[in-house]
Amino acid sequence: MKKAFNGINSLFNASILTSVVILVIGIFLFIQPGTVIRMISIVLGILFLIPGITSLVDYFKEKNNASLIVGVITILISLILIIKTDLVASILPFILGIYFVINGISRVQYAIELKKEGFNSFSTSLVFSILIIICGVLFIIDPFEGAMTLTQIIGIFMIVYSILDISNTVVIKKGIKTVEKSMKDAVIEIEASEK
Repeated sequence: MKKAFNGINSLFNASILTSVVILVIGIFLFIQPGTVIRMISIVLGILFLIPGITSLVDYFKEKNNASLIVGVITILISLILIIKTDLVASILPFILGIYFVINGISRVQYAIELKKEGFNSFSTSLVFSILIIICGVLFIIDPFEGAMTLTQIIGIFMIVYSILDISNTVVIKKGIKTVEKSMKDAVIEIEASEK
């Protein structure tokens, strides 16, 4: 049981760290949208370039046609990302939207589990989770075209998402600690009654 709770805590700590990174990127996107988009695009391009080159090397060693196809496609994607940096601005909202929706749904599940365990603040967690899902859906459908520069809107949503996610994680962690304590107390009572 202790290992399970430790695993959940590690997962939530990683989630907070991810949200902090998203928050920092969101702030920079809002302040310096062009520079950050170019940097993200180039970094993604380099990340795609490495497996592409590896696949091509594998093709020349093994003469595996699949490696050649994967290598060429991956290198083409990487070159597009490095050269056409504005492309990232157009696909980033969709990718982030999917991530936010998946994260929000998983948080709804945690909130429901906390309700089953009788945790009072589950409604706060549920509200945060639903707001995260709404952020994700808005990113996917992109209703803000032309209202502001798209990258600044991405920045604002990343900031909002990260604040919601960090707040939600803190609420859920408190709930899990309460559940863990009540389970420990129950085990102690059972052991005492058996004696």
